[in-house]
Amino acid sequence: MSEITVKINGIDYKAKEGEFLLNIARREGVFIPAICYQTGCSPTLACRLCIVEADGKRVYACNAKAKDGMDIVTDNDEIAQEREAIMQVYDVNHPLQCGVCDQSGECELQDYTLYMNVNEQKYAIPD
Repeated sequence: MSEITVKINGIDYKAKEGEFLLNIARREGVFIPAICYQTGCSPTLACRLCIVEADGKRVYACNAKAKDGMDIVTDNDEIAQEREAIMQVYDVNHPLQCGVCDQSGECELQDYTLYMNVNEQKYAIPD
């Protein structure tokens, strides 16, 4: 694979052609949320939180491959709104305040919930 340059949030980074965008971002210290990349989980393209814009189009960073000159935006108002809506669905069966959970304070799902500014549960499964 040849070495290419991609731009992430206005900064140029070297990468290998065909490398997944999420891998490039993580290597370079650029945060892109991804539940399916949590500790102990395999990437599945199921969580959809890693949505970014690449050359003006929405793609999933865990599945989109880098091309030379690609311009990637990891966060803007539209992406933030979409991630918040996705996180609302994940939190249907997950309390926002984890006082009784053994993972309280050490939970990546809780961290993502806070990062995405989910402060209330809009959806709930009836008892």
